[in-house]
Amino acid sequence: MRVLQMQAIKKAGQIRSKLKLNMFEPINIFDACDKLGVTVRFVPVSMEGMYVVGEDALNPDILISSLRPFARRVYTCGHELGHHVFGHGTRIDGLTEEGASKAIYDDDEYLVDTFAGALLMPIVGIESAFVKRGWNIRNASPIQYYTISSIFGTGYSTLITHCRVNGLINELKATGLLNQSPGKLLQQLIGPTSAKPHFKIIDENAEASVVDIEVGSYIFLPENTIIEGNHLNKLKKVEVGDVFIAEKPGIIRAIAGTKGFFIRIQNVGYNGLAEYRHLED
Repeated sequence: MRVLQMQAIKKAGQIRSKLKLNMFEPINIFDACDKLGVTVRFVPVSMEGMYVVGEDALNPDILISSLRPFARRVYTCGHELGHHVFGHGTRIDGLTEEGASKAIYDDDEYLVDTFAGALLMPIVGIESAFVKRGWNIRNASPIQYYTISSIFGTGYSTLITHCRVNGLINELKATGLLNQSPGKLLQQLIGPTSAKPHFKIIDENAEASVVDIEVGSYIFLPENTIIEGNHLNKLKKVEVGDVFIAEKPGIIRAIAGTKGFFIRIQNVGYNGLAEYRHLED
């Protein structure tokens, strides 16, 4: 294992410990940055993200493009947080494909990409998530991979790339999974649709305390989940549970069996401070 990879994994573990999170729990990266004293702001700029810090190292900011896909912003925020915890100074990251870094041969970029992956998707946590559902990570279906990516809040292809890079699956398996785009998976679940909104699958084994989505997103919840408020509109029952569409921003409580959690909904393309992203209009 490369020295930089070890440094990244060790630092990710330290940050989780600081936030009192074990290696099995999903992390909400925007809430984590707030607790670490790093301000996150969404901006309508064509880039991935930017880390900004003054010479005195006080008041660090992370800027995330609101133009990028919802799940992509999560990984980018983890990447920019990496620049912060490793003291890299102000950095700007241009557009890249999901799950890939054009600067992978740059040591600093490799370090923070690896840090982001380890922080958002700890290997032991990912493997455990498959095992607790009785799924074999080496032959799990695209829908099962999408479910795990939903639980950890990352993109579908980001999770697959992370599993391949860390030797959990081989190249052939990764290629097969990546042949199924989120849009195709959504059509499998709800039928033909011209829209391609973001969606999440939260099953009965999920341990997340909060789930973030956008207005217009679909969210699949366990059958008979109790939803407070009128922010979600139930559409129908499908193979993986009841499907809802988010109709307005806000924070609501959901109860699935004996588990309660919050669903936080933000406007599409929200711009502003991350801490205010779920405020109702």
